[in-house]
Amino acid sequence: MDPNKAKEFEALINSLLDDGLTDQEKQQLAELLDGDPEAQERYTEHCQMHAMLAWEHGVLPEVNFDSAKTTPSPSRGTNSIRLWQLFAVAASILFVVAFGWSVYLASLAPLKVAKPPEEKPEVDQPTAIPSIPWNKRTIYGSFTQGRGARLAVLGEQFELHQGDSFRNGNYQLLEGFAELRFRNNVEVLLESPAEFEIVNDLKIVMHSGRISAVVSPEGEGFSVETPSIDLTDYGTEFAVEVLPDKTSEVHVFSGEVKVKPKLAPLDMERVQLLANQATRVRESTGIPEGIDVDLERFLRELNESPSPEIGYEALMEELAPVTLLRMAPSIDGITLADYGTQTSDGVLLTDLMSIPPFKPGKIGGSLFLSGPAAMAYAKVPHYQPVATGEITVCGWVRAESRPRWAAIAKQWAIEFDDDDKPHGLGGQFHFGLHDYAGDLEVQVRDKHGNVIKLRENKPFPLATWQHVAFVADGENVRLYRNGIEIDSAQCEGLSTDGPDSMGIGAKLSYDCTHPDDRNPGFWHGRIDELAIFDKALSEQQLLQIVKTVPE
Repeated sequence: MDPNKAKEFEALINSLLDDGLTDQEKQQLAELLDGDPEAQERYTEHCQMHAMLAWEHGVLPEVNFDSAKTTPSPSRGTNSIRLWQLFAVAASILFVVAFGWSVYLASLAPLKVAKPPEEKPEVDQPTAIPSIPWNKRTIYGSFTQGRGARLAVLGEQFELHQGDSFRNGNYQLLEGFAELRFRNNVEVLLESPAEFEIVNDLKIVMHSGRISAVVSPEGEGFSVETPSIDLTDYGTEFAVEVLPDKTSEVHVFSGEVKVKPKLAPLDMERVQLLANQATRVRESTGIPEGIDVDLERFLRELNESPSPEIGYEALMEELAPVTLLRMAPSIDGITLADYGTQTSDGVLLTDLMSIPPFKPGKIGGSLFLSGPAAMAYAKVPHYQPVATGEITVCGWVRAESRPRWAAIAKQWAIEFDDDDKPHGLGGQFHFGLHDYAGDLEVQVRDKHGNVIKLRENKPFPLATWQHVAFVADGENVRLYRNGIEIDSAQCEGLSTDGPDSMGIGAKLSYDCTHPDDRNPGFWHGRIDELAIFDKALSEQQLLQIVKTVPE
């Protein structure tokens, strides 16, 4: 204790023991005692000494402790007095000390002196790994294909493009699909949005998103880690999805995988999954739940490559449609390539969709639109109405719900007044679901401008692929589902007027710049292999198309 502090301390102690302290002096004493073991020890010594002096100088009742004298054996009364005297002295000392400490503690309250931080047990902290420059990391494969892909390397200021090598590190797939091929010929297809880490050529960590994989023999043992599972592959084709709540689903299409929940005991056997089996594991429970394998959820290839043995491509080449939209995922992610004789490509308008607008189709990939929630659609600009007086429009569709006036394909700018009379720019056809009823319907305009309407009059099936078609042969118009006629009416020729674009998955406004304000008819589901012919196909030809494509 420095001299100035010691002097101040002594003065305050003397005041405390003699006359008492003012509130200000109590505050000063508390500040000197706080956190100073030396001052606290001296304080206690002063209190003890004061008690002894008080006793010796008569402040306390006089007591004789002359134990050295030889006296007769003390009587019982003498012993009691002497014992009382000892208790009195001890009590006096304790009183003074306790009184002083009570002053100290009371004076601390208004100060609100912060307590020293509590000692916490040491916890192992993750060691920061220095960032390795991109060009110093190990190359594990290449980015072989993309469809509207934006693949960013986290921590770096660039994105990978088709043909680039990929290395160990963290990635974010912002848009589209990205196909990666590892050095051991393992192929993975990632769907945005996704975040993942490439550890090496035998391990990938999925933090979020979807991945499908085809594992080569040399890649056996390839593993996928998620927040809730560890998966090991034994030469197979499988897919994994990490849901927003960190639940993981595994779907096996061929071969064998083994899955271990992260919450499982160390000695628990892994869950074995074979072809056409699937499981779900929640991060919160770690308990595997058996579910049905979903063959329709994961896009497993980017190229539109139907099997030659089914004969579909040969049949379509023979029938020669003027427009054939295969709905394959395009490289830029927004173009719908036209394989018909007119080659009028479509364009996607899907800004509000958070996932890519493609899913597995009846053949290869298909266009997926998420209905009124995202207001996504496509259009074929500068569409030329067929001028032969005959038309066939057909395709495969899979509806997830039945939005009002849901559109499959419409080249239409007609509204009806209160007297049910059409007015507007005209158009050739209005093909989709009817109003709120949700049944398959078509409206066509004949060469006189009359509107002919056909309906199925029962709700359109959901969550299953259906082949839909209508045919106008110059005399009649017929409506078909799965190659079977469901309604017909007379229709003399066809009009050739109307808007200059065709809407797919929505009815367009008169100027074709946006969906119709009144009845946009956003489709919710998938559309595949949309074909338009400038001739009337027979029922046998429609049935042939249906039967050529396997269930």
